[in-house]
Amino acid sequence: MARVKEDTAVVGKNWARLDGADKVSGRSIFADDVRLTGMLYGKVVRSPHVHARILSIDTSAAEALAGVKAVITPEDAKDIWLGINQPLLPTESVMHVGHEVAAVAAISEEIAARAAALIKVEYEPLTELLDVEKAMEDDALQLHEKAKGNIAWKQEEEHGDPDAVFAACDVIREDTYITNPSHNCFAEYHVCVADFSSPAKLKMWTPTQTAMLFQQSLAAGFKLPVSDVRLLTLNTGGGFTGRTSTRPHHFLAALLSRKAGRPVRLRSAGDEEFIMSRAGGRVTYKLRSGATKDGKLKVIEADLLFDTGAYIESQMIVTTLTSKYIHALYPIEASRYRGRLIHTNNLPYYFHHGGGIAQFQFALGQHMDALARDLGMDPVEFNLQNAVEEGYTTMDGAFYASCGLKECIEKTAALAGWKDKYGKLPKFKGIGIGIGAMASGAKGLFRHDTSAAFVKVTEDGKASLFVGIPDMGQSSHTTMAIICAEVLGISPEDINVVSGDTDSDPLDVGAFIQRGTFNTGNATKNAAMDARDQLTKKAAELLEVEEAVLVFRDRRVYPEGQEDKAIPFKKVVYETLHSQEGRFVMGRGFYSSPLEKGTMAYSFGAQIAEVTVDPGTGVVTVDKMTASHDVGRAINPRIVEGQMDGQIFSGMSQVLYEEILMEDGQVMNPSRLDYKMPRAFEMPEVEHIIVESIDPNGPFGAKEVGEGPIVCTMQAIANAVTNAIGTQVKEMPLSPWRVIKAIKD
Repeated sequence: MARVKEDTAVVGKNWARLDGADKVSGRSIFADDVRLTGMLYGKVVRSPHVHARILSIDTSAAEALAGVKAVITPEDAKDIWLGINQPLLPTESVMHVGHEVAAVAAISEEIAARAAALIKVEYEPLTELLDVEKAMEDDALQLHEKAKGNIAWKQEEEHGDPDAVFAACDVIREDTYITNPSHNCFAEYHVCVADFSSPAKLKMWTPTQTAMLFQQSLAAGFKLPVSDVRLLTLNTGGGFTGRTSTRPHHFLAALLSRKAGRPVRLRSAGDEEFIMSRAGGRVTYKLRSGATKDGKLKVIEADLLFDTGAYIESQMIVTTLTSKYIHALYPIEASRYRGRLIHTNNLPYYFHHGGGIAQFQFALGQHMDALARDLGMDPVEFNLQNAVEEGYTTMDGAFYASCGLKECIEKTAALAGWKDKYGKLPKFKGIGIGIGAMASGAKGLFRHDTSAAFVKVTEDGKASLFVGIPDMGQSSHTTMAIICAEVLGISPEDINVVSGDTDSDPLDVGAFIQRGTFNTGNATKNAAMDARDQLTKKAAELLEVEEAVLVFRDRRVYPEGQEDKAIPFKKVVYETLHSQEGRFVMGRGFYSSPLEKGTMAYSFGAQIAEVTVDPGTGVVTVDKMTASHDVGRAINPRIVEGQMDGQIFSGMSQVLYEEILMEDGQVMNPSRLDYKMPRAFEMPEVEHIIVESIDPNGPFGAKEVGEGPIVCTMQAIANAVTNAIGTQVKEMPLSPWRVIKAIKD
């Protein structure tokens, strides 16, 4: 059902990023820029072994080195745990290459590095377990007592009667796909500055996507009240799903600081990034689906096997997320899902940009494309025939209050000229489609999914907006300023966004699972409405009208339809403050999606990729991407297009380039020179289509655009490669050697 856009003066216009000038001029402050008086520098001692017993640790030479102020070993960290089964520093054995064993703090990085090299650790090598399939064998070494069969986590879901539905299908297809280890490649390396010199209060400066979860984790680790941990997040140089939980270096820096009585800075070296990041690991996707001969999709079955590495923290979230998307795009009759996290002696893995969902869609999108071909159907027609629509309720109860998926497919296909190209391009030229859905929020993953906001209106007619959501480059702070300005009837340039300090910020779960625009946006809108309601009383008195008829717009307040009677917004604020009451206007608001009513919004998208494959080298060139996204309502169209561009780049990078090469548990390409990513000139032409379905629950109808586009990109490019060479490449990335092999096979 088409909805009419709310008439707005600020929302829906193109606005430059409010922090743009500071970013491009270098004035923005990041955690890596923090320097405190008396600050020390930390270095970590790491295991060179995949799996080994620790026989002894000799720190005497390091402690004797001039300039060393603190050394910590497992004895100092014996009560600190990072996850279900991971001690901060192991007391008995190391479980992977790069495993933290000890750490030092000194007056300079050079001295700290020398001291770390002087710490002598004696090891006894143990049996290594690096292969997921071997880890599951009956006689395999058990890495953790509580993980029987080395299964760290298992999630199984079944809806309907899959076996009966499969039996009634005319066409059944099975495929297996693989995604390989990757790295988030942030612009800002892992870094933190910890000040634990006062044992009752821990302060930490670090880049994060969620100050709340970091604060809770550190408080639990050091047995402090949450309020006694202060996170200062400043700016964050990229997240890509990789800054959602604390890592060992956060605790090590704090421990060193507590022992030395001085602040400690701990920053990764370039090669350490690939050990510390804990990005995506190897995943195998076994898919099976069935349809009727007229193209009606009836059932999907998925069995996912994740290499979770040596330890598990909260990686089980990836099974929760991927299980929801097996039936998110198609109104099928039955589904079956199994996801298992398997322990190995590889690095502890998490996931890359796309949260595991985009990588799952790489497999599912190719599988659906192949099923369409088995049915003799055009993939666009297959998706149009089977796509969900507004009003659909998924098998686990998610209700689509808005859905522009079919509109995205139709508009993308039309703009890309699909009918004139599919099946008609010369050999080694290809075109492919990918579709996707993405939730706007995390309700159900945590006890709450709350965002809060404060608005302080000053007597000169400007405002300060306090939010707890970090801005990692996605422009969320500008988005919040636009929403606040729309409600108050002023300009985003009149809003000063204040964030980055848990001592003053309102609560926010964080900038992940695409919850910013929807959750924090609603909280911001509610806070601004609270502030506006406080101003309305005085404005009605000044204008001698009823409060209900007032309009706040263009820095003015006036009765609806009577702009000639308008008074300046700042006059209303001034008179409110200087009234007999003396009210200083402060608005507050919060929002948590009411899951029981099924009102968590989902965005939808479609992308069509056009590629050229060099048959001699296997190199894939992406010539053009046509991308549409149902954002509900575009708060800032310019930034929506920027988000689409960034995710197309990241998706293209993952599907064609990015792979951590592992050998015997060791990262073989721990360098941004050797870990391949596309360069700027390889970014294809992108045609953007913004679809606005106006979600009834989003702020001004808006939904996410944080990771929705990337779930379409990988499958679209992979399907285009299949179209170009005539066969699927089922392993990601589609490296040249894999493409060449597919062509030859």
